[in-house]
Amino acid sequence: MKRIITLFLSVAFVIGMILPNMACAGIQENTCCYSVLFNENKIPNDFNAKLAACAGEITYTVPEIGFAQVNGDYKIFSELKSLPSVSLINPSVSWSMPKVKENGMKSNLTLDTDQSSLWDLEWDIKRVTENGASYLLGTGSHNVVVGIIDSGIDRDHPDLLANLLPGSKNFVPAGGYRNTEPDETGGIDAFDDKTGHGSHVAGAISAHGKMLGVAPDTGIRAYRVFGESLAETAWITAAITAAANDGVDVISMSLGDFAVKGQVFYTDPLTGEKVALGNDIADFAAYKRAIQYAINKGSLVVLAAGNEGINLTAKGKVTDYLNSVYGDDGLSFVGAGFEVPGTIPGVVTVSATGPDDALALYSNFGPGFIDIAAPGGNISGLLEYQQNGKLDEYYDKQLYKNEFCFSTDNQGGYAYNVGTSMAVPKVAAVAALIIDKYGKIGPRKVAEMLYKQSVEPVRGKEQAYLGSGRLNAVKALTAE
Repeated sequence: MKRIITLFLSVAFVIGMILPNMACAGIQENTCCYSVLFNENKIPNDFNAKLAACAGEITYTVPEIGFAQVNGDYKIFSELKSLPSVSLINPSVSWSMPKVKENGMKSNLTLDTDQSSLWDLEWDIKRVTENGASYLLGTGSHNVVVGIIDSGIDRDHPDLLANLLPGSKNFVPAGGYRNTEPDETGGIDAFDDKTGHGSHVAGAISAHGKMLGVAPDTGIRAYRVFGESLAETAWITAAITAAANDGVDVISMSLGDFAVKGQVFYTDPLTGEKVALGNDIADFAAYKRAIQYAINKGSLVVLAAGNEGINLTAKGKVTDYLNSVYGDDGLSFVGAGFEVPGTIPGVVTVSATGPDDALALYSNFGPGFIDIAAPGGNISGLLEYQQNGKLDEYYDKQLYKNEFCFSTDNQGGYAYNVGTSMAVPKVAAVAALIIDKYGKIGPRKVAEMLYKQSVEPVRGKEQAYLGSGRLNAVKALTAE
């Protein structure tokens, strides 16, 4: 019988990474959503009343870290900022899930799985496991759980069923992003994956069927924060705290964002009015609190470095990048830009390598920023063929198999994908294997074992690209 395998390709920022958007699109109508961080890790009892007096409303809360998203007239900013209980406030940063567009970069392919071994398609998993040698040392167990904060999981996928544990949750509210997704019910059990991103991540961790993940007997749980559109910082930080409360051992987050320590301005294209919007520090601080909350609960947090191909320790270059991307939207940035939440202490930040083990063309990097590297695929062949006008030949020869990552999709089949999003789950899986073998030793010790005993180490300039080195599951499971 034949199974459908879908190939997802996108040149712009390379699919597999979540890109940020400043969320004040409604400013033309004098409305905006704001992220509010309070002085304490709780929502003040009188905040609702004070917000109502300003003609605002709460749209989402994360009480464990004292964080809320509110909606109101953009002039409400100064009124909320003056409240003694408010520590930080800024226009909410929303995140977008990459979508495949009908631009010649999408192709449906068929593969006769009865005649082909899916293992032969998993060059990236082979690399991490030394061609499956690590499976003889450990494949994980349901005593260890990886929480996947993403777009959900295909709960019926035959390769994921055995390891998908009870307790998956949805954090997308009824109506979805700003009430633009009427199909979103807000039900806590509505964790089905609508984009395929989360299912692809899940397969790399613990698929056990026609394909194998790095830890094919490890438990997984979905924490869905994306529908088909954008997500809010509040949803994601709520998912982090919930996963920690559920006792997950590893949190896998194939996503990233940017913050500016300085000032953000919006220029109305109709009136020319320039409005100061504050900065992104409230969102950054909320992530910092949420991640520290998770670490304190015993969860290791593994994050993507991002796909912009820039040195994220060069703060000025990050700000220049933001201005170039969002300038046409009327947004301008002044100050130091940095990646969120990869720069937060205690997380494991992952860069991506290609089949040649070198840093992928799209992967962000930076000395002291990257902790570890894992295969995420590359696009060098794709770009070469595209630039030469031979993209059809690239497809016809199935050259994507040589540089993209193969994994489960959200329709019971499989897909090819590329990005630092594909590198993160491999590191999360090895972390789970370490915990399964060496016990609940705590996130700091697990991170130390990842960096010191679970890599093919690198030195000198390579550390800016690959951190402590290239991920290796065999070394992780033979450490003394």
